[in-house]
Amino acid sequence: MSLRITTSRTTRRAPVEFESNQGLRTDSLMLRPLGFADQSAFLKALERSRTPLRRWIPLEAKGQSASEYFHHQIQKAIQGDQSNTACRKAVFLDDNTFVGMVNLIKIERGMEWSAEINYWIDAEHAGKGLATKALEAMLDHAFADMPRGLGLHTVRAQICLDNPASVRVAEKLGFTNSGRTDLLEVNNALVMHHEFTRTA
Repeated sequence: MSLRITTSRTTRRAPVEFESNQGLRTDSLMLRPLGFADQSAFLKALERSRTPLRRWIPLEAKGQSASEYFHHQIQKAIQGDQSNTACRKAVFLDDNTFVGMVNLIKIERGMEWSAEINYWIDAEHAGKGLATKALEAMLDHAFADMPRGLGLHTVRAQICLDNPASVRVAEKLGFTNSGRTDLLEVNNALVMHHEFTRTA
């Protein structure tokens, strides 16, 4: 089944502030690299959210502990920054409460400068509009001209149509369904994903 989403976006909101320590700040959220001190909060959020996330987000590999998974996320973030192929941020409330992750991955700079975006939000904080705000901040950073931003032209998201919350977030942020689909392996299961795209 193909779904096309169209929307008109409003822009009356506080701008994203680009922090010198690789952070992005909105009026209510801080996006920054995941740090070792975040392990306890990350693992608690992951455990609370494991059931809803399992279908859509790759979790621990076979034989990998939750702690090893956390450290692997930090390693991937460092490697992505060093190679300029990813931009991975942890999402925090103003009181420094960890609420999830938002990632730009597969950054490519050829004829088209593009990336793929994904995210997850702690189940305890779901339904509060945090995913929309966090992705909006990351998209602002993705499309902002270099060197302040990443200077990308297109951002894609792989979304399951039976994940209505992610479809709604995509709708709010101006993504459209490209009509392309792909079977992606998620936690040892093949799951049909639909490609949604947004351009600068």
